[in-house]
Order: sequence, then structure tokens, then C-alpha cells
Amino acid sequence: MTKLDVITIGRAGVDLYGDQIGGRLEDMGSFSKYIGGSPTNIAAGTARLGLKSALISRVGDEHMGRFIVEELAREGVSTDGIVTDPERLTALVILGIRDEEQFPLIFYRENCADMALCEDDIDPDFV
Repeated sequence: MTKLDVITIGRAGVDLYGDQIGGRLEDMGSFSKYIGGSPTNIAAGTARLGLKSALISRVGDEHMGRFIVEELAREGVSTDGIVTDPERLTALVILGIRDEEQFPLIFYRENCADMALCEDDIDPDFV
């Protein structure tokens, strides 16, 4: 197993940012998709900086869960600690950027996959 520099644990979701900067969420006509969740973003960011990074989390067994795993792999993040949950969906967040201080958002996280992360999901040998 490769020695890791950073392992993050926790939220893994998909952020859908409204493309119309300055607009209200009500008025958004299109969105761009990104990985989301602080632990997920930190794992990707530290991999970009050259560290050997990994994420421990859960994603749903659906399109958005696969997007997260594939995007992290493209970034060079180890996805060995990510569990695919066959019963829950991946969390989504819809966001907008109104101005420097206003970022309206709506979390869709009811019974989502990453909220079901438990100690049984963590392999002590991985850590």
C-alpha cells in the first residue's frame, strides 16, 4: 500500500453552481457540476499540491457517486477509502453566487450516503 500524506474524512457531495453570477437561484437557467464537501475538496487540493491524498467517505451507487469517485481519481486522490452505498443517494447542493457576501444554497442531504459513514467503513490498515 502506498504511504499517504493526507487522509480526509467526511462529506462527499456534488455542488451544482448556478452559471449566472449575480442572479437569484430562482432565476438560474444552467448549472456547472463540481465535487463538494470540505473533506473532498481538501483531498483534491492537496493532491494538486503534490501530496499523496485520500478520502474516506460514502457515495451513492448512482451517477453522482460515480462522478465524485472518477473526478477524485483524475485529481490523483486515492479512492480506496470510499464506500459505495447501495441504498442511499449522493448528497447534492445547489448554489449561487450573488456577490462577494451572498452565496444562496440549498442542501439535499436527507438520508444521503455520506451521512451513513460509520466506523465499519474505515479499514485500520488503510489509515
